[in-house]
Amino acid sequence: MGTKNNSFLGNIILKGKLITITPLHIGGSKDKFEIGGVDNPVIKDPITNYPYIPGSSLKGKLRMLLEFAEGKVAPNNKGEYPPSNDPEITSLFGDSADNSSNGPTRLIVRDAYPDKKTIKMWENTNSETLYTEYKAENTIDRMTSAANPRFIERVHKGSEFDVEFILQVYSMDQDKGKSNFEKLVKAFRLLEDSTLGGGGSRGSGKVEFKFFEPYFVSVEDYKSGNGNFKKNFDNQEPDKSSKDIKFDTKWFGNNSASDVSH
Repeated sequence: MGTKNNSFLGNIILKGKLITITPLHIGGSKDKFEIGGVDNPVIKDPITNYPYIPGSSLKGKLRMLLEFAEGKVAPNNKGEYPPSNDPEITSLFGDSADNSSNGPTRLIVRDAYPDKKTIKMWENTNSETLYTEYKAENTIDRMTSAANPRFIERVHKGSEFDVEFILQVYSMDQDKGKSNFEKLVKAFRLLEDSTLGGGGSRGSGKVEFKFFEPYFVSVEDYKSGNGNFKKNFDNQEPDKSSKDIKFDTKWFGNNSASDVSH
């Protein structure tokens, strides 16, 4: 008996906002984004010069937090702690090209760009740098007690970035992506009580999520261009916290409800 083909069923999509509760520093290239006096600039869009959050930074931190929370981190023979290759992790975040037993990477994390309200706030803020702020920090030489000042560039607190997470669902996912969805939500909650970016132990990087209602776009929706395809939330504000978002068995119809009840 042959192996059954693995087919794409659709995407679970979560859209919303990432809000900086304290200033945020995700570093960019000093050579490329030179700002006078700043030792550690933030990464910026080369077209607009607005700070943004790379999807890779967000996905990497979510993965790291979940790996430790699930007890999936093990040292290698060098005493280092590389990314976990445990299927409980790689089924969501992906694995190396040499190991594709879990099929395609399920989670896509888009780059997060500031919304219009945030850009207006930045433009009206009196700060030493355009769209950002300085934070002066001192490192102290323990032998001479000499102070070595450095300047960290940070995104202002209260900034809001549009986030989008896409969770791909395939027929090989026996629970229709339920376990991956719940792991992703757990990672959101972990991040809100951790930090994003640099300087987290020194006050930077506390963030919070607000989401719209998650929704499912089926392969039939993509074929017809109807249903939830290109769903938008114009003139709406996300009002669901990470505590509120749930997997919905109705996304897959009544016939599949028993498949995802566990």
